[in-house]
This record gives sequence, C-alpha cells and structure tokens, in this order.
Amino acid sequence: MKSRWFANVVLLLGAAGSFGAAGMALKISLTSPVGTARGVLFVGGCALLGVALQAGLRLPLEARVALAMTLISLVVAAYGAEAYLRELPILRVRWEARRLGLSYDSRSQFEVVRDLRGQGVEAWPAVFPAWQGLRHDGSSLLPLGGISRVHTVFCNELGPYVVYPSDEHGFHNPEGTWSSPAIDIAVLGDSFTQGACIPDEQDFVGLLRRAHPRTLNLGMLGNGPLLMLAGLREFLVELKPRIVLWIYTEGNDLTVDLHREKGYPSLVEYLNPGHSQGLRRRQQDVDALLRGLIDREFRTRQSETALIRVPPRFFRLWALRQALGLFLVDTQQDHASADLSLFRQILQEAQTTSRGWGGELYVVYLPSEARYIDENARRQCDRTRERVLSILRELRVPLIDFHPPALRHPDVRGLFAFPGGHFSPDGNRLLAETILAALHTMPAPPDARVP
Repeated sequence: MKSRWFANVVLLLGAAGSFGAAGMALKISLTSPVGTARGVLFVGGCALLGVALQAGLRLPLEARVALAMTLISLVVAAYGAEAYLRELPILRVRWEARRLGLSYDSRSQFEVVRDLRGQGVEAWPAVFPAWQGLRHDGSSLLPLGGISRVHTVFCNELGPYVVYPSDEHGFHNPEGTWSSPAIDIAVLGDSFTQGACIPDEQDFVGLLRRAHPRTLNLGMLGNGPLLMLAGLREFLVELKPRIVLWIYTEGNDLTVDLHREKGYPSLVEYLNPGHSQGLRRRQQDVDALLRGLIDREFRTRQSETALIRVPPRFFRLWALRQALGLFLVDTQQDHASADLSLFRQILQEAQTTSRGWGGELYVVYLPSEARYIDENARRQCDRTRERVLSILRELRVPLIDFHPPALRHPDVRGLFAFPGGHFSPDGNRLLAETILAALHTMPAPPDARVP
C-alpha cells in the first residue's frame, strides 16, 4: 500500500506540474512574441509529459515505483544543477580573488550599501540607464548617468567591491573633470568603459587618464548604441572634446542592447539632429528621480532580509534553462538579426555631430570573449564583424581594433576576469596600450590636444 501511494502521488504531482508549466507557457505565448515552433515545443512538450505521467498510473506497481524514483532523481538533479549555476558566478569571483591574492567580499551590493550608510557614508548602488532610465515610471526625464557626488557601490569580479565617488553628473570621473578648461578625450561605452569591476587605477579609462588627464568617462552599464548617442548629444556638444572614443562591444551592442533600445521612442528621438533634454542643467531633477526609485527598492530589500526565502527564479529553474537555452521568449538575439542599418544611422549621426564641433569620432572594437572559446560563436561574430567594419570603412570612421592584439596575446582567456566576466587587469592594460598607440599614429583632428 505504501509503495502504491508513493508512486501515485509522485506521478500525479509530476503530471500537475507539467500541466501547470504548459499553462504558463501558453499564457506567455499569447502575450509575447514567441515563434510558432518554440511555442509548440514548450506548450506541447509540457502537456505531453503531463499526459505521459498520467498514463503511467496504469503501469504495474513495480514499473510505477521505478518511474516515480526516476522522476524524483531527475527533479533533484535539476534543482542541484540550478543551485550550482546560481552560485557559479560567486565561485568564479572567489577563485579569481584567490588567484590574485585578494580578499573576497561575500556581501551583496545591498549589504555593502547598508554597511557604508551605517558608518555615516552617503552610499548608493550604481544605477544605469538600461535599468532606471528605460523604466522611468512615466516621467518625462530620461536619466543617462547616476546620482551625483555620492559613494557609488558598483560590482565585484575580483574579490573586493568597486566603490567610487560619482562626479557632478553621476559618472565615474575624478572630481573636477567637468570643470577642466578643455576635454582632450571623451569615452562612450558600457560597463567595460564604466570600469567593471576593477579599481580606478587599473581600468582602461583610468590608464588613459594617466597619459591624458583631461579624459571624460561617460560609460554606463548596459549602454548600447542609442544610449551612447544620447550621452554624446547631452554632454559632449557643449564640451567639444577633440577625440571621442566610441567603445563598441561585440558581445551585446547589436544583438541585445540596440534591439532593446530601439523600442523606446525617447531614445530614438536622439536620431533627430539637435534633440536634447538639457541634462547638464537638470541634475537636481535626475538625482531626485533616481533617489526615489532606489529608495523604494532599498526599503523592499531591507524588509526582505529578515525573511528566509528562496527566489522565485530558483523554482522556475531560471539559471539551468538559461544555460541550456530553454527560454520561451528568446532574449538573446541572433547575430543575423542585428539591425545594421539603424547602427549605421546612429554612427553617422554621432560622427556628424562630433565633426560639427571640430572633433573626431574613433570606434574602439572590443571583441567578444565567446569568439575565443567557441567555434560557432566565432563564426557568428565574424559575420557581424565584417558588416560592422564595412560600415566604418564606408563612413570613414577611424577604427581602433582590439581583436588583433587580443588574438596575439599568449593567454587570451587571461584578458578576462573569468568566463563571462569583464576585462582583467591584464586586459584593461593591453586595451589602454592599444588605444594610446593608435591615437599617436592616426591623423588627429585639427587643433587636437592629444600629443
């Protein structure tokens, strides 16, 4: 009787779970852009599994028990893999910290902010347009930087957290950069440019600043081509730097970021010549908006710390499905679907705007780490790369290509903190050397202050 009860309960629970998953997949399919094949696979597959488990109730008792034990083993293995994959990024940081001889800070970003505030430091988590600007709760203001003049808790990939004092507009620059009589180099980009996740003196913009102190960093995590154009329009038109470095990240600029950004009319407006929100004069409004958004999230996180709870993503096997590519709505766009025509339009607008004040736009090409460890990824990257380089040749945009020096490096993987991470100290140093060497050999715009 116990064996029959055990087997029946396990099979019924398995069938109920499968039908529930099929219902959720159907609901998502009806409200999101899901391909027919993918919808049939997820909805039909889950439903068929539920039917099969129900049919298993008619099997002989011995077969039912064996099937129930197999099902339990598979579920335990799946959640074990989920637990491991959820902890893998933390383990990678621990391993890298040990390799570099650094102490590992096991706190979350929230805990670091909380502890700093407890010491009387005005600390805030790093915010960035891809998180806060693109979901600004109906406000007419679209922030492109962070909160100004506060201790900003960024990220941790090498052991300790990167914490830096934000500048007058919430970016990662030393005090007084904005008040320089003239800016030599302005750098536009994403998290690689912002300095993830490495100390100031070791990130590539900081290394550029050693040679050219009047270097302005406008990098923010998650920035794609439209957000970079917005930053150029809002902050550089008045500053008129002679050199603008456009940091193109092969791994996500076209396949993820631009695909997301073009869905926001407030960003697409920056394709119109002269469009601006006047953000340089609205920092108080930006700070108020961002502080309100973060305060709400901070209070939620603070109230949850007293509870022992497992994140809902764990029960949905989010990390395991991500590793296996089993998402109903595919968030990773294929290289073949990259909107090259829009990218060309954005780049041409950035070039025209830069030349309008007498500056020159240089594209710095950052290769994807995946191209060096996966042959299929390399082929996809190469196809898009050739099309991007063709656009640069057509527009006559000077190129600083980091792929050849990275490929020649004896330890390509050592240029990254860990698989899937940002550049290591070695990677940042080699990138800075590549940029500086190129700037010294390429023709500079008239009256450029870069020696």
